Amino acid sequence: MVFHPQQREIRKAGTSEELDRLFLEQIALLRPRVFVEAGAHEAQTSLAVAAAVPDCAVVAFEANPYVHRKFAAGTDFAAHHVDYRHQALSSLPGEATFLVITDSASLADDRVEGYNSLLRRAGGDWLGDVEYEEVTVAATTLDHEFADRAGPFALWLDVEGATEQVLAGGREFLGRCDLLKVEVEETPFWQDQWLAEDVVAELRGHGLEPVARDTQTEEQYNVVFASERLRSAKASA
Repeated sequence: MVFHPQQREIRKAGTSEELDRLFLEQIALLRPRVFVEAGAHEAQTSLAVAAAVPDCAVVAFEANPYVHRKFAAGTDFAAHHVDYRHQALSSLPGEATFLVITDSASLADDRVEGYNSLLRRAGGDWLGDVEYEEVTVAATTLDHEFADRAGPFALWLDVEGATEQVLAGGREFLGRCDLLKVEVEETPFWQDQWLAEDVVAELRGHGLEPVARDTQTEEQYNVVFASERLRSAKASA
């Protein structure tokens, strides 16, 4: 394994649910002015943040048209003060090709599952051979959307391997981001994706250090990063 939490003094929070609780506890303390959920699916975290921090601007991005249609029909996001957008976060504003799996070894409706991405699957996994529908979706960047907003920012990133694309479009955003949770992989699940070591190196370049992770699997797990500002504030409290 390339990324060894024990060597970096990373707290293992245990299950994904325990890491999520830790993240939301820190959100309540940080009280960010902007919270972004990338790869939002049903935007459960955005709803929780909006309830916990009423004066926070909460924006949830979901690129998959089938997922967005499903959950937008069932939840009045505006009433919960969540801006739930059918839009991809990427490295450049404009348009992006989103790949929706239409056939695989899964018995579920692949179109609304959480494993669709801007990237193609690397293959050789439980989904077997897959077929795609290529969907053109509106794309934007973190920097384009939030250039005029003051921090602190917080970010929840679960974009099925497309982390490089999102972070490349958010270099200014990351300078104002104090708390970030991201799903990473140790082995390629998607073609041409960044692995855990790449994500850690990029975020460290923006002053964000890994502070906790879950134990989802050895190959795929979630990591919480905190800025130097936040770590210093907690140390002096």
